Amino acid sequence: MKLQDALGHHFRLMYQVAAANVEGITPEQSLAQPAGGGNCANWILGHLTQVQNGAMKLLGEEPVWESEELARAGFEPITGPTKAIDWTTLKDRFFGSRERCLKAIAALPDQSLEETVPHPFGGTSSKAELLNTLAFHQTYHVGQLGMSRRVAGLEGAIKGPGQAQAQTQRA
Repeated sequence: MKLQDALGHHFRLMYQVAAANVEGITPEQSLAQPAGGGNCANWILGHLTQVQNGAMKLLGEEPVWESEELARAGFEPITGPTKAIDWTTLKDRFFGSRERCLKAIAALPDQSLEETVPHPFGGTSSKAELLNTLAFHQTYHVGQLGMSRRVAGLEGAIKGPGQAQAQTQRA
């Protein structure tokens, strides 16, 4: 398997699981705060969008969404409607980048993966290493969206094989 295929697989799954985890979450539910700290779905998807902007630039693509609203998904939590990022726009922009992202990954020439690029936390890395790190980062936060979904009072979206089969049989 080529690295481009593996990266494409990681990002495809990231988008797929993110879509399942935000499905049915209302703007109000996107602000549900986990007990004991942590971030709401609104902050998490904003953060994912900010980082995906960087991934898209690394891939030679236009950013997902450049907006001052995304600055709200920095280090401080979003704690209410006045600080929230527009949920509908956020979802539309993030998921609207899926095909461009996957196409750009598939089209990466092998030699471009060896290029040295600036690392966001200082120093440099290869483009391949940074894209792998970004895939991990995005997936980590997509998992947090699953927890945010539960905090908002919704059933978990990702089912194990036995759970999915049982759910299909009940329907």
